[in-house]
Amino acid sequence: MTPAYLLRQAAPYRRPLLTIAAVSLLTSAVTLAIPWLAGQLLGRVVEGSGTAAAAGMGMGMGMGMGMGMILVLLAAALVAGTGLTIAGAILSAATGGRILADLRIAAHRHILRLPVPFHDNSNAGELLSLTTFEVASLSNFLANTLARLPAMLVTAAGAAVLMFRLDPATGLVLLLLLPLFYLAVKLVGRRLRQLGYEARDAETALIVLAEQQLEMMMATKSFAQEQAQSAAFTRLAEASRKIQLEQERLKAMLGPIVALLAGFAAILVLLLAGGAGEEARDPAELFSLLLYAALLTRPMGSLADLYGYTQWAGGTLARLEAVMAEAEERGYDDNPTGVRRAQGALAFEDVRFAYPGRDMTLDGISLAVAPGEIVALTGDNGAGKSTLISLLLRFYEADSGRITLDGQDISAIPLQHLRRQIGLVPQRPLLFAGTVRENIAYGLPDASEAQLAAAVDLAQARALVEMLPQGLETRIGDHGVRLSGGQRQRIALARALLADPPVLVFDEATSMFDLDAEAAFVAACKQGLKGRTVLIVTHRPASLALADRIVDLHEGRIRAVTERHPKGA
Repeated sequence: MTPAYLLRQAAPYRRPLLTIAAVSLLTSAVTLAIPWLAGQLLGRVVEGSGTAAAAGMGMGMGMGMGMGMILVLLAAALVAGTGLTIAGAILSAATGGRILADLRIAAHRHILRLPVPFHDNSNAGELLSLTTFEVASLSNFLANTLARLPAMLVTAAGAAVLMFRLDPATGLVLLLLLPLFYLAVKLVGRRLRQLGYEARDAETALIVLAEQQLEMMMATKSFAQEQAQSAAFTRLAEASRKIQLEQERLKAMLGPIVALLAGFAAILVLLLAGGAGEEARDPAELFSLLLYAALLTRPMGSLADLYGYTQWAGGTLARLEAVMAEAEERGYDDNPTGVRRAQGALAFEDVRFAYPGRDMTLDGISLAVAPGEIVALTGDNGAGKSTLISLLLRFYEADSGRITLDGQDISAIPLQHLRRQIGLVPQRPLLFAGTVRENIAYGLPDASEAQLAAAVDLAQARALVEMLPQGLETRIGDHGVRLSGGQRQRIALARALLADPPVLVFDEATSMFDLDAEAAFVAACKQGLKGRTVLIVTHRPASLALADRIVDLHEGRIRAVTERHPKGA
């Protein structure tokens, strides 16, 4: 765990954390007063006198304090301690909740802004794990453990000092037992740290597998792999359970072992305090010694638990620090204003690009597209068609050369501005488990009914909407599973058209249509394409018929360009 990074995470909450620490310290001060007051009361009861002389501890109490005053002070201390404990718990819960929400929001926001190559090399389940239960453990550590650490230390040190003042021999006993405390914490804590990493990895693997299995549900059923997938999940769940069980066993042992050592210290204190041949000790002092010894066991046990929990939080913090250190995509503008609608002139100038560890995918592509022109990109698989689109949208950055929109290098255009000028209709429509309306309005949530209706009509999706049981309010399931492939693509097209972009990109967007349906769709959507610059990645004749030019790519280069006009133009 990086202390500097931990302090940076805690800095925005220093006021509530300091408040929690202050309340905890007050609680410790009150807690330390209770054994002395209780000892005085019990001592006087044993002596059978309400005015017996008080045992001096140098705490400033009057020698002639009566039992009534002691009762009042003890009751007040108990009430104050209870109130402070409740206040501390409420403050910790509120602060922990705020830290948890802020950490999740910040991590999720950052992950959304990380470039596509990062997501290509990451696992969605691992990122989900980080932003859910792992971040929760870190917020709990900051609010409930770290903020209370000063109070635990003060309670332990205060009890030890007060015991020493009652009987110097007590201090010697504690000094002799401190190495045993340290050894117990160190030995068990070392294993707890390793188990913390293993438990986190096992839980993450479980989330990753569950996410993958849900994504692959249709494949699982089509290959009758339910039993095998269930067995795989069971193995990981059992592995996680065993690790967590061992972890909890060690945690369960560590605190009590340390408390047991502190208990032995209490026994030794009493033996030393009441040893043969010594002057009879005042009962109040004996009771106070015993109560302070008992009090010492609680913070010592808590400090032992703190060591193990710190190891767990350290692993989460390291993972969070690594993700947050990843550079976001260049060109984000948190407050984009004044977005000027582009004319739609595109130019690719000697563009070269290779994916990491692979041969050149685009090797010197130069292509100019006029505003309002429809250009089809064809070629073999791996020729670079989709990569060209990805570079236009700046999902990836070109290794060399440049791409311009209306003569301006796209690397100089804020990402939100650039991507709002381009409507993408991918081969696999990216839909979520909402309504048809919510999916169409994804890129323009505040769209009016008139805008929605126009987009639906331009996408030739009116018949689809009317046949659905609740129309636009019909829920379509995860990834639009309740719709056919062609229906999903029509919704994706309506979504792109609703944003009214000057540039449209179809990446095999009609691949799920049969030939007749594609021909009808192409003929009907001409109106929606009018006045827009359109790039179509396709091999299908009906879609090619829309193009003013057909650009054939081969091994990352332009092999041929065919000039033509759409049929019926």
